[in-house]
Amino acid sequence: MNLTDSCPRCCRRGITPTTSRTRGNRIVHGYRCPCGHQWATARDLTAYSELHARRAQRPNRKAA
Repeated sequence: MNLTDSCPRCCRRGITPTTSRTRGNRIVHGYRCPCGHQWATARDLTAYSELHARRAQRPNRKAA
């Protein structure tokens, strides 16, 4: 699953994240539009079952 967003300034669609970070059951994506605007979104992973399943399959630091 490839998550994209729309720029809140110029309304350009399909902007891909430039950074991502997982915090508990949330994933935070940072975006930068070609118009120069930057923003971040936080999504609840339990709402995106496919992402949540992939995260559960990755080894965590304790298992590594």
